[in-house]
Amino acid sequence: MDPHLKAAIGLFTEFLDNLPLAVAIVDADGNYVYYNAESARQDDCLAERALGGPLLQVYPGMSPHSSTLLQAVRHGKRYHNQYQLYHNSQGKPVHQVHTTLPLSDAQGRVVGAAEIARDLSESNQLHERFVDLQQRLHARQARESEGILTGDPAMQKLLQQALRLAKTDVQVLIYGETGTGKELFARLLHRQSDRADQPYLVLNCAAIPEPLFESALFGTVKGAFTGAEDRAGLLESAHGGTLFLDELNSMPMPVQAKLLRALQEKTFRRVGASKEIRVDVRIIAATNESPQEMLARQRIREDLLYRLNVGYLAIPPLRERKQDIPLLAQDFLARHGRLTGHRVARISAAVLARLQRHRWPGNVRMLENVILRSLIFCEDGDELDFVLLEDDEQALEVPRALPAAAAAAAAPAEAGDTDCPLDEQVAAYERRLLVDYLRRYPNLSEAARRSGLPRATLQYKMKKYGIRLAQQVIDG
Repeated sequence: MDPHLKAAIGLFTEFLDNLPLAVAIVDADGNYVYYNAESARQDDCLAERALGGPLLQVYPGMSPHSSTLLQAVRHGKRYHNQYQLYHNSQGKPVHQVHTTLPLSDAQGRVVGAAEIARDLSESNQLHERFVDLQQRLHARQARESEGILTGDPAMQKLLQQALRLAKTDVQVLIYGETGTGKELFARLLHRQSDRADQPYLVLNCAAIPEPLFESALFGTVKGAFTGAEDRAGLLESAHGGTLFLDELNSMPMPVQAKLLRALQEKTFRRVGASKEIRVDVRIIAATNESPQEMLARQRIREDLLYRLNVGYLAIPPLRERKQDIPLLAQDFLARHGRLTGHRVARISAAVLARLQRHRWPGNVRMLENVILRSLIFCEDGDELDFVLLEDDEQALEVPRALPAAAAAAAAPAEAGDTDCPLDEQVAAYERRLLVDYLRRYPNLSEAARRSGLPRATLQYKMKKYGIRLAQQVIDG
């Protein structure tokens, strides 16, 4: 063994022995010179048997070309977070992710290679749960309408294009900003197609850990890795129907290559299997980046993009179809009306005008959340006359202290003035208390907490009583 390599191993042995990861080191001849307990556990091989022996003796099923350690030693190759499925000394399949690097001395001469690996058996349970949840979700999914409401000419034209695409059975790519309703269009494409009575499954590509992606999409065979069972992936489970790939730009490149092959050949293999499975699935993919952006940022394979982009739908953001805002807002009001016992029946003209002036960076989903939050804090009345937008909190700057004169001037009537009706006296008293809290406490959140009011309710009452904070003065 090279003396420099031997010295380095001696220096770090205690540290490496205590890592909960498999660590193995070979010398320039491919012989094991370090092999920790976790490596021995994964490989069902005693460290005494491995140490000093050639790697290919421990793994007779490997070759100089398939062994990443030998490739690192002989050709200086580096592997980062590399997925590998191999059979250990007892013939048991091992499923792991590893990093393998060549080791060089001060002169740059390769004297060995080190590999650190994580066993993915603990991830298998997560994978099993994920597949179960996906299939349960599909089984229980209500067959409800797509709910695409629009009076906008561009959106109506887009709906007509979607209905024509639905009958063609081509793959479709949907582009739109977050919250524009891409999945509603995907459901429309499925429900209006000849596949409507077949499965419709959804895979959110941004929600799957990369090591689980392949098995989630393509499935596994028993023994493919520790704890693996015979399980169909989403591609197989969607046979005859539609698979919606949301946030396609988050799919790992190696998985994209395998998906492309499955689309071209209409066959695929489960992880760990040698048998090809034929599948008939329509793929609908969605992304919040344009095709040009995805290609420029190398988030998608060019050949996969062309394969999916046969049908293309670009959903305009809400700010470009403002005439839809009143229609959508009233629909959300009806949909969530149970929060007020369906007492609130309409939205005031002032609120509708304000909603139409807003930019809506979160699009339709953001509009729904605003209506929902406003209903929660809605006061008495049958009209929604106040909404709290996300930028309201940023627009309000609360002074740390207000002049006493300004505070006194803030109240239009004194509580206890018997010439005023009781409700006006109560309102005046509440207004004075609110002004006092806003004068004494440094910000709106603190004032709300001290007064025992939700922040949104405090802001509503400020609007109700005409309390406006600006330039250290409260104007009545």
